[in-house]
This record gives sequence, structure tokens and C-alpha cells, in this order.
Amino acid sequence: MTLPTPPRPDVTPARSLVIGATGDVGTHLVDDLAARGVPFRVLARRPGQVRAFTERGLDAVLGSFEDTDSLRTAMRGCDQVFLNTPPGLEQFRQNRDAIDAAVAAGVRHVVKVSASDANPRSAIPWARDHALADEHLRRSGLAWTRLQPGAFTKNLLVEAAAIRRGWLPQTSGHGATAWIDVLDVAAVGARVLTDPTVQGGAGDDGRVYRLTGDRPLSYPEVAGVLTAALGHRVRYVQVPAPLFYGVLRATGAPAWQAKGLVHQFVDVVRRGADDGRLCTTDVPDLLGRPAVTVADFAAAHRAELRTA
Repeated sequence: MTLPTPPRPDVTPARSLVIGATGDVGTHLVDDLAARGVPFRVLARRPGQVRAFTERGLDAVLGSFEDTDSLRTAMRGCDQVFLNTPPGLEQFRQNRDAIDAAVAAGVRHVVKVSASDANPRSAIPWARDHALADEHLRRSGLAWTRLQPGAFTKNLLVEAAAIRRGWLPQTSGHGATAWIDVLDVAAVGARVLTDPTVQGGAGDDGRVYRLTGDRPLSYPEVAGVLTAALGHRVRYVQVPAPLFYGVLRATGAPAWQAKGLVHQFVDVVRRGADDGRLCTTDVPDLLGRPAVTVADFAAAHRAELRTA
């Protein structure tokens, strides 16, 4: 699709509250909004984080999902909320409470980070919780824009030690999925927050952007991309699902997360049931440039991924 060009400089964007400002996406979003010089506020759960933001000259307030009064207070005077919750057992509740706080605070528009595999019947906890929260937002009466990123390229850094040794272990076989860089998710978030022409309305008039790179890639194909980008051979290693689960548990993943990842990579990606593998042009349409590719990501992180 063809989207409008960015707004004119004389259009003053509404003040936004960024929830999730210290996360992978939020960190880049804050930098982008600050560089644009638009009015925004960040929510932080620790006094030290608030201090760090204010020392940068940013408007920061203390609050958390466990204190709904703090959410409403943080949203006071804000017309928009960027909502990005961390994966966890409380993810649906956190999204729901933030959306309800936005309604109570008189917020107009919410930009919510969801997931490409959001499904209310999914065995993957975060996919299920995102779908339930997405529906809650649709019914809230707020205007909304939903961002649905594919697989994050940054997750490859979890396997950095193995990649440096020439291996890329996973349990997804030749199932392909769409990939996206957190820089692109943040850049899209900034575009949507600062340009009313690409924002959705309320109810069924909300807008969904599926954020992907240029093509779906399986992990064996990713291994080939890494080989070319890093200058040393990287081989895909198929890990049996029980072993994959055991490794996740041994390295500190809680049982709910480990089970969810097994479902995601085995039942969804490996078996080709991942609608998120479908790529779109939403990123280049919104940003006016190509999406960051896995090869781009690998080149940018050569120091972490290549052998000495």
C-alpha cells in the first residue's frame, strides 16, 4: 500500500506517553522521538531510570503496571500512549490495565506492540495474551494502531556464542518466518505517534501494521546469510524438541516460557502454521526506505557474532 508522506514541520504532534521505554524497542523509540523534538513522556518503574531520563532532559515519571493509579497519573496531559509490555504471565493483565487507565485518563489514541502470531486460542502464552489484549483495545472506544512485528533479528544474539563457533542451533527445521529489526519497529512507532494520517480510528476503524523484512527465512537460510555476512561458516543444527526444552530450562527459562517457545518453533514455525511468515511492505511504505534485513543486522553485529 502507499502511505502518506510525513507531516509538515508546522504540525505539532500530540504529547505521548511511552510505556516500555527501557526495552529493546522503547530505547530506540525514545532516541527517535527526542531527536525529532516532539513532546513526550516516559514511564519508568525504578527511581534510577527516572533519574537517567531526566538527566537527558526528558520528561519521566515513576510508575508500574502494579499501580494503576500511577498509570493514570503518568497519562495525565497525554493524548497518546505507546504500549509495549514485556512477555510474562501477567502480560494480558498489564495490557488491559494500561488500556483501561488510558480510557480513564482521557487518552485519545494507543499504539500497541502486539505479535504477528497473536491468536486467542494459541498454546503460546504471549501470542494468546496479545490477542486478548488486542481485542480489549478494539472494544475500548479508543483510537488504536497495532504493530505486529515478526521474529526479532536481535534474538540471534542469544546464540552469539554458538554462532562464533560456527553453529546455529534451533528446533524449527526448514519452517520459515518473517524477520524484523527492533530499529524498524521503533521507527514505525515514531512515525505513527507523530503523523495522524497513518493512525487508526476507534473500534473496527483501527489500523494494523505487520512489520517484517523483505522475505521469510528459515533458520537454515539464516545460517547461510550469517555465513556470507560474517566470513566464516555457520551451520544450522536441528535440535530435538525435548532437548531444546531442556536447554531452555537449564539456562534459566521458566517452564511456561520454555513450553511456549517449543510450541512456537515446533508447532507453528516448523509446521508452517505461522501467518507471521508472510512478509509485507508496511515498513518501507511507512519509512520510505527498505526494512533492515538479517544480513544488515549481521553486518552491524559482526564483532559479537564472528570468530576472533
